[in-house]
Amino acid sequence: MEMKARLLTVGGVLAGLGCAAGAAPILSFGFSDLSGSFDTGTGVFNAEASDTAALSTSGDVTRLAGPTGTANFDTGFLSASAFADVDITMNVSIIDAQNASGIGSFTLTDDDGDTITGTINGTFHTPGVGITFFTGLLSAVTLNGATFDGTDGGSFDMDLPGNAPYPGAFVALYILNGSTFFNSNFSSVSVQVSGEILPSAGSMALLGLGGLLAVRRQRGA
Repeated sequence: MEMKARLLTVGGVLAGLGCAAGAAPILSFGFSDLSGSFDTGTGVFNAEASDTAALSTSGDVTRLAGPTGTANFDTGFLSASAFADVDITMNVSIIDAQNASGIGSFTLTDDDGDTITGTINGTFHTPGVGITFFTGLLSAVTLNGATFDGTDGGSFDMDLPGNAPYPGAFVALYILNGSTFFNSNFSSVSVQVSGEILPSAGSMALLGLGGLLAVRRQRGA
């Protein structure tokens, strides 16, 4: 199976990660059809791996710094593995009718329980018609384990160059027709996410976030 990237512009441009500060991304990840939910009582947004008739998550995690490698997670991986999972949780605070802050964390778990974790801090925005996208920074990213192994082939060494914890960028998109902006509960909404990790905190200066959503879709070769 070959992993391919789809770039969807949702407003503005996320400057080429690493280019402005001379630091290229060292790791990327992307998952499609996560199950998204929001609870108005707690103000918590969650996107997690799913394997149902309506939503079956797939994606990959790729080490971009040599030696490169890709851990593949095909549709149905959640049910096929004892450990593999994706979990993104953010506390949402409404700013105005079109913007809300999101602060939380993410955890990517591989086929045998090794993890990539970090914090997320950014902004949800809606241009209307049910579209909501998120752009934010990653921080305190750590890789916990020796190798990150895909449920459907591929792996890479987790000893990334640079000094942990790492910074990065994160984007997400979902469309919920007929919904107001975080004013009602929802669940089982398809969410697409993508992130890139940088080698050093000094590279954070380049992250003048716009709205380029890099949703890395899995396709058969």
